[in-house]
Amino acid sequence: MCESSVYIKKDDKEELVMENVAAITPVGDGRYLLKGLLGDRCEIKGTLQDINLMAHRIVFI
Repeated sequence: MCESSVYIKKDDKEELVMENVAAITPVGDGRYLLKGLLGDRCEIKGTLQDINLMAHRIVFI
């Protein structure tokens, strides 16, 4: 499978936002809609810092 976990980095600590993310869609004003494998959704605001598909990790700041 190709799902990834999304983290947001604050003060040098990474906080898990959502697991099993299958798609990320920019919705404007620095906001992104995360769509999960099972249909769950979460909207976050941040700047993309790192995508590591081999490690299944996406980090926003």
